[in-house]
Amino acid sequence: MLSQSRNIVVIAPDHGLRQSLTFALEVEGYRVEAYDSWCNGNVVVGQTLCMIVDDQVLRSCTNARKHLRQSGQAVILLTDGMSPSIEDELGPILSLAKPFNGADLLGLVRSLAVAA
Repeated sequence: MLSQSRNIVVIAPDHGLRQSLTFALEVEGYRVEAYDSWCNGNVVVGQTLCMIVDDQVLRSCTNARKHLRQSGQAVILLTDGMSPSIEDELGPILSLAKPFNGADLLGLVRSLAVAA
């Protein structure tokens, strides 16, 4: 059984991106819960290594921003690199600009695992 520190929540509206993230993380031994939207799912924050969130989710659901700020949860924010930054509203987060390669994402996840 995997420890809670191996659990990751992925929230991304793009089905292909969500599947790619899930696959890459599961291959590395992480347990992934994937959602297409914060507002449509019953996302439970906590007891995870981190949350990987597409910035489109935070732009479309202000409730998500509030919950992330209050949770203190580690967040990897996937950005398009062109939209105005919303990172300052969330506190300390890691950011990764799309498109990115799997090694970049896994490097950030591993750094969080080491720090945990």
